Amino acid sequence: MDQRAAQNETLFRSVNEEIERLGRGAGPEPLYTAFVCECSDGTCAERIQLTIAEYEDVRSHSRWFVTAPGHVNLRIEHVVRTADRYVIVEKDTPTSATIAEISDPRD
Repeated sequence: MDQRAAQNETLFRSVNEEIERLGRGAGPEPLYTAFVCECSDGTCAERIQLTIAEYEDVRSHSRWFVTAPGHVNLRIEHVVRTADRYVIVEKDTPTSATIAEISDPRD
């Protein structure tokens, strides 16, 4: 179960990397960009409004992911930081942490 949840989250992270890449090449940077929630629910379609700087903060750590408020899965992660629009979580089980690290597209 932890492995599937972590795989869902890394898939959403890959989608967000593409959203950021496309957004950077589309003219002036908007105040907010709609990123997908990187929670463990494979059916989640919620969008999170982040600045590019906020997204880059999340991406500064391989084990960090951004979720919508209320989408935290305490079985495999803990809260790093909470904001009005989003929650940053860190994977902390051996399985979820390893998957997060080896699937990080920036490493």
